[in-house]
Amino acid sequence: MKKENNSLNELLCGIEKPGRYTGGELNAIIKEQASFRMAISFPDLYEVGMSNAGIQVLYARVNAIEGAACERVFAAAPDLEKRLRDMGTRLFTLETRTPLSELDAVGFNLSHELLYTNVLQIIDLGGIPLLRAERGEGDPLVLAGGECASNPAPMSDFIDAFFAGDGEEGSAEIASSLMEAKAAGLARGERLARLAEIEGIFVPGLDGARARKRVYRGTAPAGPEKPVVPNIRVAQERAAVDITRGCGNLCAFCHAGFYDLPYRSLDPACVRDAVFRTLDATGYSELTLSSLSVSDYAHLAELLDDILPELTRRGVSLSLPSLRVDRESIPIIEQVSGVRRSSLTFAVESATEEIRRRANKRLSLDDLKEIVRQVHEKGWKLVKLYFMIGLPGSEGADEAGDIITLLKELVYITRKRLEINVTVSPFVPKPHTPFQRAAMRDRDYLLETVRRLRREAPKAVKIKSHDVNASVLEGVLARGDEKLGGVILACYNDGCRFDSWTEHFRFAAWEQNLEKMVPDWKRYLAARATEEALPWRVIATGFEKMVEARSAHRASNLRLPSRTRGALSEGAIKAGLDDFTRRYEVKSRARLALSKEGDARYIPHLDFIEVVKRALRMAGVPVSFTQGFNKRERLSAGFPLPLGVESQSELIDLDLWDAVNPDDIVAGLNRHLPEGVRALRCRELAPTEKDSIMAVTAAASYRVTDTGVDVRAALLRGLGERRQLHKETKKGAKEVTFAETVLGFSEEGDDIILLLKVGSAEAIRIDQAVTSLTGLGARELCAVRMIKTAQYALRDGARVVIE
Repeated sequence: MKKENNSLNELLCGIEKPGRYTGGELNAIIKEQASFRMAISFPDLYEVGMSNAGIQVLYARVNAIEGAACERVFAAAPDLEKRLRDMGTRLFTLETRTPLSELDAVGFNLSHELLYTNVLQIIDLGGIPLLRAERGEGDPLVLAGGECASNPAPMSDFIDAFFAGDGEEGSAEIASSLMEAKAAGLARGERLARLAEIEGIFVPGLDGARARKRVYRGTAPAGPEKPVVPNIRVAQERAAVDITRGCGNLCAFCHAGFYDLPYRSLDPACVRDAVFRTLDATGYSELTLSSLSVSDYAHLAELLDDILPELTRRGVSLSLPSLRVDRESIPIIEQVSGVRRSSLTFAVESATEEIRRRANKRLSLDDLKEIVRQVHEKGWKLVKLYFMIGLPGSEGADEAGDIITLLKELVYITRKRLEINVTVSPFVPKPHTPFQRAAMRDRDYLLETVRRLRREAPKAVKIKSHDVNASVLEGVLARGDEKLGGVILACYNDGCRFDSWTEHFRFAAWEQNLEKMVPDWKRYLAARATEEALPWRVIATGFEKMVEARSAHRASNLRLPSRTRGALSEGAIKAGLDDFTRRYEVKSRARLALSKEGDARYIPHLDFIEVVKRALRMAGVPVSFTQGFNKRERLSAGFPLPLGVESQSELIDLDLWDAVNPDDIVAGLNRHLPEGVRALRCRELAPTEKDSIMAVTAAASYRVTDTGVDVRAALLRGLGERRQLHKETKKGAKEVTFAETVLGFSEEGDDIILLLKVGSAEAIRIDQAVTSLTGLGARELCAVRMIKTAQYALRDGARVVIE
């Protein structure tokens, strides 16, 4: 049960996307009693963090331990950070709203260097001392894992213990160790000493500390049985299931490919089970098969043959984001894509042959040209090309010229009828890769290369580039040492946050602090001598000899066995598609009534509709689909409810392709809806009831309740005076008369019932009506509880409740 927070309304009043901070999602785990309580965080905004699969895995693993509770916390957007500081409120977890300072531990997934200042923000706002040296016995331990734990040095001033490797292997062991240490009353130093005994743990400051990376070697995807499903739209609105770990391509620049070694292929039967278990538990309409290189999965054709018919039958689309495009994968891509033929992506990396060879990027430009010609002839509309500039070997090459030449040839091949989008990224040498000792090209070279591409590339080609300054900072933080801790802290104190977001990134502040505190900071980007000790030597991957061999060009042919090939069964997919066509029919229609109360009032209207759609899918309700390019469920809702307003009368009409008992729809939905949302009733619509809810709705009633005496009196006074009302429209403020808008009002005890016009130019939102009538400001309005109680239609001149 969530802790009472009387100031929550005040805290979230006027905050952008308050649903980021309320929790209450489907499949969230709340443990009222726990002897050990921790939080896990992906240090970015909720919609980014909740798209991270690693968070879901760690959350489920720790919560599976009896007596242990794992909750979630994410970075605060600038408006909430200011509000927290102004109110003196500490950042809290989503599940029980526990301030971070009251937890036993807080863990971070560090997947990218530009998240570092966000980590400090979360620690700081949570009431935890920023520096580990300043934390006392009562402060939580601060832990970190993820890709950036491969070089713990830059963040070692702030993190008590790092975990290197796959969290599936260590999370439960770490939580159990801390829980036992707490029960035994061990001091902070003793708890850390115990953690250091766990394989994969590195504790800064311990003499001789070194960690060997842990590797998950299971044959089944490690994802949770029931992933938490966000109430608001997030960056990745889909189910994700692993099919491999690591990568067999061994591109010399790829940190993920080498740090995640060895390559592991998961069992296709286990993958299939995980796919449908995840879809059944989340209701997503899109599935991603996750892998660093889907094409290298030996059982790809077998797996797709197994799952595509059922996915097609359900109307679930499939995404293979890392499928390498080549002659042999085109047939698979075509069958997965169906008739859409939208876009293909090629990670070319370099248009210079020698650079590609050194990087072990095995893509022939002749093959690329031929594939582009083929896909153009087959009706594809868009090709996306990714290039990396500044790779080793670029010093003696004309990178921009080679890319421009290639683009001109592709434009000529496709006769300008295929759209070509190009993304250019600077090479950043990363730890534990064959290029870990290589230099990063200077900023001037990178900027000039991008400028030349923009000037000289064919006009038919769209060029996008990553922020060069952001890449420079990434290189500094990736290859830096303990001296960077002071820089990170100074930049945080100077206001740096969300450095991976273009609109928030402030390179000038970073550069100023680097120059002041580490004057020779550019050495982090310089080449490293073979005998030079590297800051990340404290982390052992077990593949150091392979990395050194490849960097010395003594093992350029290192590669795992090539994938097996296979064709998809067209018959099986066609059978699924034929079965799906049943969903185009409309055999009956039903009207669903739902409530949206408590914290669910912070779910925006469009996101609320998605919540209901997912619940309908999980409940197996036979909702019909539209036909055409973008197929979607046939349902329609009423007028949007303002954010922050509750409702006991949200109506949604459903077209159904098969008969179903309305009571079964209600029961099924209520097993799959999040906290605060409930299906109240459902009835079959008569054939004569063809108009949409919006078309028939003429009025809505609202209960204004839980208001202070002054607010209630002000509202009654405004109603009695029949004040002019002010509404905000897309064209600006507009005035509407009381008589045109307010159809009636009454008192019920301490509550006031308002009946407002809906669906016309004179209509006004309930929140705008209350502010107009009372003169309340936006912040004061948040103390007023408004609940939609019913919607009305006009029939023969009389208002009747829409059921």
